[in-house]
Amino acid sequence: MKRLFVLLTLISVIAILTACSSEPSLELTNKKVEIINDKERLGYMTLQQGEKAGQDVAPTKLFYTFSIKNTGSKIIGKDVELLTLKIEPSQELVTVSEEVMGFNIFNPEGYNETGLGYGHTFDSILGPNVEGNYTLHYDLGIDIETTEALFVPSKEQLEKLQKHALEATLIVMLGEEELVRFDLSEKE
Repeated sequence: MKRLFVLLTLISVIAILTACSSEPSLELTNKKVEIINDKERLGYMTLQQGEKAGQDVAPTKLFYTFSIKNTGSKIIGKDVELLTLKIEPSQELVTVSEEVMGFNIFNPEGYNETGLGYGHTFDSILGPNVEGNYTLHYDLGIDIETTEALFVPSKEQLEKLQKHALEATLIVMLGEEELVRFDLSEKE
């Protein structure tokens, strides 16, 4: 009876260790946030209405850059379940966003009727010991008065938004499954 108990305990420990080792091991190796207005780097929009129709303008963006390394031994991501990221802002960051922009830029519905948008770039599959690069960006306005998009906030307002931009959590997802959270407010 004692041997059976020891054998079952050993099998249980091995099963737990095997389950733990199959968890993805991800490390946030770099984070950067900046406010950018660069037509060549980020693209532009062409105005469609009024006397400024046809003019290309680059929206000012809150631009996050992340590097995440797969420190595990298995590939993370596949054709149907891709690796993605999202920002979960702190209440303070939501308040600053609403103060500066008039809406929560981290909520996609907030962009309705603004003429602005948001976007991302992802390495959606990470091999073992591979570092992927990711960006998340949120349009903040354009520097031309038009009815097509919001006018960019003042320099002081943009600086305030950038100052609080890392008061958030970065969530790494595989399909619909949350893999890991990184507190962006932590010092590197």
